[in-house]
Amino acid sequence: MFKSGYVGVVGKPNAGKSTLINKLVGYKVAITTPKPQTTRYNIKGIVTSETSQIVFIDTPGVHTPKHKLGEYMMKGVSNAVNETNLIVYLVDCTHTRIDEAAERVIKDIVKLNKKVILCINKIDKIKKEEILRIIEMYNNYVQKLNFEFVAIVPISVYKEDGLDILIKVIEDNLDESEALFASDEFTDMTEREIAEECIREKILNNLNEEVPHGITVEVDTFKEITNINGNLVYCIVANIICNKDTYKPMVIGKDGSMLRHITNSSKIDLEKILDTKINLKIWVKVRENWAQNENYLKNVKFRNLNK
Repeated sequence: MFKSGYVGVVGKPNAGKSTLINKLVGYKVAITTPKPQTTRYNIKGIVTSETSQIVFIDTPGVHTPKHKLGEYMMKGVSNAVNETNLIVYLVDCTHTRIDEAAERVIKDIVKLNKKVILCINKIDKIKKEEILRIIEMYNNYVQKLNFEFVAIVPISVYKEDGLDILIKVIEDNLDESEALFASDEFTDMTEREIAEECIREKILNNLNEEVPHGITVEVDTFKEITNINGNLVYCIVANIICNKDTYKPMVIGKDGSMLRHITNSSKIDLEKILDTKINLKIWVKVRENWAQNENYLKNVKFRNLNK
């Protein structure tokens, strides 16, 4: 009996959603950084075995939107969880209480009336008795809402502890169904989108808190050519879009040092991910307040919101 289905992974920012999906898929399908709100779009990571195909949907961390970009991100979360067969609610167990943001996430999940697995991450960082207390805390909270988790799975993504149990529990809660994607697919992202996200990851990891969240990346050109040795090369031209003039010199750096670093590190990463040689050129441009421009977000960055 073969099972398949869509599994939405939701939680607060920095719970470890993208890192978990990358580990389970075995490929880097979602960028990861220590900064909150790293994930902006719903990204699918596909895990296929002899008995099942699980299509994980990595969603932006649930937060209160402060601009149009944030509103679109939260719309993406809503769309994802509405279309899933099962929800994995991922929590960081080093946060030892259910705060207001967590309450909001739980209440939104409960309203959907779907199967929910509570997945408690980072158990390597606390004592066993504390894990049991956190499980009891979440159980007591959802019981007051007349709800019950179908399972609770403690894990450590970092230590790769409990991931096999999580996959088994997910399989147990999916329905019999044919595969949704080809067995060799591991994401629905295009190579162009992978390049954009890879570059954005390097920006997040190399610039201070404010700047990266005012920046987006657009691949302008993505061409395949064959070099003189007969090898395939991807020629990529990308634009880093800043929402303020003051961000542009920070991205470029002294004598272009930061831009060179972002370009070189992106190139190295992309060659590993796409398994081919990369020719990468990045320009830095300014588009004032792009994160508040609904037409831009709808037509350019979130045109595939429901995919």
